[in-house]
Amino acid sequence: MTEGGDRKRVVILGAGAGGLAAALELRKAGTAVPGVEVTLVDQRDYHHPLPYICNVVSGGVRPGHICFPLHAVLSERSNSRPVLFKQSRVEDIDPENKVVVTDGEELKWDYLVVALGSTTNFFGMSNLEHGTLAFKSVKDAVSIHDRILDNHEAALREEDVQRRRVLLTFVVVGGGATGAELAASIQGFVSVVGRKYPSLTAEARVLLVEARDSLLSGLKPAMSDLAIRRLSSRGIVILLETRVTEVLPDAIETADGTRISTGTVIWVAGVKPATVAESLPFEKGRDGRLLVNAYLEVPQAPGTYVIGDCAYLPQRDGSGPYPQTQQVAERQGPVCARNIISTILGRNRQAFDYRFKGQLIYMGKNLTAAQVWNHVFDGFTGALLRRIFYAWEFVSYLGLTTGLRRKAGAVNDWVLAYFGRHAIADLSDEKWEALEVGRKRR
Repeated sequence: MTEGGDRKRVVILGAGAGGLAAALELRKAGTAVPGVEVTLVDQRDYHHPLPYICNVVSGGVRPGHICFPLHAVLSERSNSRPVLFKQSRVEDIDPENKVVVTDGEELKWDYLVVALGSTTNFFGMSNLEHGTLAFKSVKDAVSIHDRILDNHEAALREEDVQRRRVLLTFVVVGGGATGAELAASIQGFVSVVGRKYPSLTAEARVLLVEARDSLLSGLKPAMSDLAIRRLSSRGIVILLETRVTEVLPDAIETADGTRISTGTVIWVAGVKPATVAESLPFEKGRDGRLLVNAYLEVPQAPGTYVIGDCAYLPQRDGSGPYPQTQQVAERQGPVCARNIISTILGRNRQAFDYRFKGQLIYMGKNLTAAQVWNHVFDGFTGALLRRIFYAWEFVSYLGLTTGLRRKAGAVNDWVLAYFGRHAIADLSDEKWEALEVGRKRR
């Protein structure tokens, strides 16, 4: 029995795919368990599914159409147990006293879910952090979109050829799925912007830099070959076995001493757990993620669960830990929530087991590199499959009726973008965070 009688306090840190999925499952399952209080903490008061933010970079969707106000999502069903949302930044976790320290208050818990996500991993090269752009949120996507437009405007007025080269060269570092899709999205947007600045079209270029000898690590080798062919056919320069060692104001330097002129570098070469999670005194995997058991619980701290990008859980087939992807996180959330309820009720818990179903990676309009189970394919079939799958996944995300107006707006944006109508405007001017997201203070 905890302080306050039979009251059980569940605190969820992070409203990403895993944390929000856990909160929604607890909201539903908690109706059968009296005295369960669920609090969700995040520094933002809106949620956005990360796989769709490339569409913001390319101008294919308005930012507000893929953002969901958390207050509205959590209070949508009146017959469910309410989830309290607190907009705060997590500063420290005290597992011994079961207290979370935020920038506003201290929260006590009986059960804790750490779903704080990840931060960009510079692999100890702190000198790279200050000269690169991040790509972890809608805000980051807006910044990249606007940078491309601003650089074209500046290049139009610039007479120096070398300076124009710096302005019009966009470098993506990291050849995983995120890097490949981002490079394709930037190339697509650069092509669209070229209609407005035809004199600059021949000078604009997009580079994808990868330290390994292939792209899309973790997928079948055929996917790498396919991605290289498709991205190269769109004019993207791919540099394999190239390690960036320095980012300067007007160039990057590689390990072999090569200097590439650019003023825009987006680093997506890896992620690591959020700093607060990484600092917890629990056993960790080699990549800094917290080791959890099959029930997603930290073995040394009963009642403390870790999901998503912070969790290190070996897959049953021996192929290594589960990858840090949204499709894993959003499936761990409900399992974690049900295991908390089962513990409270004294029932058997459910082991997490998820088999990778595949990945559909955007390579450009009507171009997709697809791996579905062990089959790799592309062409129009792959592109059509990706379009249908992503549209359905988005419309059904968080429930069919959640944020229906925003979802309809996003689908409308995608249809218009397919026929060539992209947003060629400074997205920050829309003040989307206040006007589109509909921020509330409670």
